[in-house]
Amino acid sequence: MERLIEFDKQLLLAINHWTSPWADQLMTIMSKVAIWYPLYLIVAIAVFIPATYSGRSLYRNECSGVKMWKAGLAALLSVLVCCVCTDLLGHIVRNAVCRPRPGYDAELGSMMRLIAGPGNLYGFFSSHAANTIAFAVATSLIIKRRAWTVVSLVWALLICYSRCYLGQHYPTDVVTGIACGLLFAFGAYWIYRFVMRKLLARVV
Repeated sequence: MERLIEFDKQLLLAINHWTSPWADQLMTIMSKVAIWYPLYLIVAIAVFIPATYSGRSLYRNECSGVKMWKAGLAALLSVLVCCVCTDLLGHIVRNAVCRPRPGYDAELGSMMRLIAGPGNLYGFFSSHAANTIAFAVATSLIIKRRAWTVVSLVWALLICYSRCYLGQHYPTDVVTGIACGLLFAFGAYWIYRFVMRKLLARVV
C-alpha cells in the first residue's frame, strides 16, 4: 500500500510539472463545469432527433413503431439518471473516506503548481472523472456513432487528465472516478435497453 501511495504522489507530481502556458489555459478551461453546459443542452436536444443515431443503434433499428419522443425521452432520462447517480455517489464517498486533496498535504502541496487553488478539502473520488466518463460512454452506447464516441471520450479523458494537471486530484482519485463512471454508464445503457424493449412490446 505504501508503494502505491508513493507511486500515486510521484505520478501526480510528474503530471503537474509537465507544463506549458497553453496547457495551463487549456486544462483550466477543461475543468470548468459551467463551460460545458451548452454541450449537455445540445445532446439533450439531439437525442430526440432520429438523424443523431447510427443505423446500428437500437433507436434506428427497432423503434420505428415507437413514438420518437418516447425513445428520445428514454435516452435522455437514462443518461440523466446515470450522471446524477455518479455525482451523488461521489459526494457520499468523499465525505465517508475523507481523503484530503493533494494541495492539503503539507509536504506535497509545497511542491505543486496549484493553478486553480487546492479545491475543496476532500477529493476521493473525482466527480469530474466519474460524471464525464459516464456521460461520454452512456451517450456513445446509445447513439453508436463512431465520430461521437471518439470526440466524447477524448473530451472526457482530457477533463480527467486536467484534474491531476491542476493538482486537484491524485491519479487514483481519477482512476476510481473513471471506473465508477463506466459502471454507471453501462447501467444506464441497460436501463435504456430495458425501457426500449418495454416500449416495443407495447407496439407489438
